[in-house]
Amino acid sequence: MAFGFGFNKQKVLSAAEKFVQQGKLENAISEYQKVLKADPKDLTVMNTVGDLYSRLGEQDKAAECFKSVGDAYASQGFTVKAIAMYKKLSKLKASMECVLRLAELYTQQGLFNDARAQYLQVAEDFLKSGQLDQAVRIFQKTLEMDPDNVPMRTKLAEVYIRMGKKDEAWKILTAAAESLRSKGQLAAADEILQRMLKLEPGNSYALVLRGKAAVEAGDFKAAIESLGKVADLDSNTDALKALFHAYLRSKRYPDALNLAGKLANVHDDLSAVAEYTDALMQAQQYKDALPVFEEFCDPLLRTDQAKLLENLRSLIGYLKDDSQALETLLQLFQKAGENTNLTEIYELLAHANVQSGDLEKAREYYLKLTQLEPENQIHAQNYQQVLAKQGTPSGAHLITAEEGAVLADELETTAPFVEQRYDDETLLAVRAAMTDAELFISYNMPAKALGPLMTALPKAPRDLRLNQKLAALHTRAGRFAEAAFCMRTLESIYRDAGHA
Repeated sequence: MAFGFGFNKQKVLSAAEKFVQQGKLENAISEYQKVLKADPKDLTVMNTVGDLYSRLGEQDKAAECFKSVGDAYASQGFTVKAIAMYKKLSKLKASMECVLRLAELYTQQGLFNDARAQYLQVAEDFLKSGQLDQAVRIFQKTLEMDPDNVPMRTKLAEVYIRMGKKDEAWKILTAAAESLRSKGQLAAADEILQRMLKLEPGNSYALVLRGKAAVEAGDFKAAIESLGKVADLDSNTDALKALFHAYLRSKRYPDALNLAGKLANVHDDLSAVAEYTDALMQAQQYKDALPVFEEFCDPLLRTDQAKLLENLRSLIGYLKDDSQALETLLQLFQKAGENTNLTEIYELLAHANVQSGDLEKAREYYLKLTQLEPENQIHAQNYQQVLAKQGTPSGAHLITAEEGAVLADELETTAPFVEQRYDDETLLAVRAAMTDAELFISYNMPAKALGPLMTALPKAPRDLRLNQKLAALHTRAGRFAEAAFCMRTLESIYRDAGHA
């Protein structure tokens, strides 16, 4: 650079250095200022002036020099030199501007750990001097660079607590604990939660999160203890779910069912009910699962009908010998509008009632089967066999074969008329059955005549003509028990019609 006429830079620098050696720092600064006036871009001289001001205790002037040098180096792309200058500046006079600038320079250089360390150092200085607001700003800036830095979050929360800002502290600690849990660092997360509980022993969030962590770790006793302390448990769905899982996985099924019911009935959340029934099915506790399906049938149908029906179908085979359970299953299938399994359940119920000796119920179910599958002659045969087993009530007079044959003939020719009304479908079915039966009889095929009559009977079990014809056919074929049942039906019809 060209200097003014008569200005000798080297001579001025030598004079300044002599003053420094003599301890005459102010004189030295005056000489260096002459150089800077002639060459403002001489950063070495500017840095030297800053050092001299610092030795004189004039920190503001020194800081101004260091900042000018640092900014100049940064603008020229000399990031490392700029960092060196700002480090001097931060040691001399820490400020938000200085810290941010130094952090930016560290970031530009890719020195992220150094940037964080710088923030932390200055923040600690602010904390020591009681400048809590400044410390908060530093921590916040650090977290912008490294939002997952849990130790930094924790320090910021502690500052908020010192400032009496508990809500802000809680938000930060909560986020930190969640972050650690999501990474599987359960022990570190628990340390934060314990710190929260030390500050506020009844804090619901910390209790719930500790409970969840204990469930995940398989420590169900600790989970139940922690979650049991939650004051607003019944209104806290997270707490209820966590406690439900603790009860379920420790096989405390009644307690688990109680909470599943609360979640379903109070919070409209059926997930726990579904998990509970799945657990019972896996544990082969089928009989215990059925009442739960019954209690929550309507909401389960709304949320996942296919899953409910799948579970109900699987129960059929396991509960096939329990008539009461089968009747419950039947009701649930009917409520769901699902008919594909009705035949199977009716057959099982009929068989179970035969085995238990309840022939009346067995007869009802075989009758339903003939209605569902009129073409299936096995149902009709089973129906007739049950009728035969029912026999005649105790104390009644048993007719002989000859008496039965005579009565059958008389019934068809002399029995009084009784008016019976049906809907069109039933009326047509009865007429068609009688026509077909008469046709088979006319061809001397009485055995085939039974088919259409038995098919129509479930639709009109108290029809006068059907029972008359069946009584006659059974009697002539020697099936007197079946004939007797038809006779009792006819007796009831005439008695109800006033023909005692």
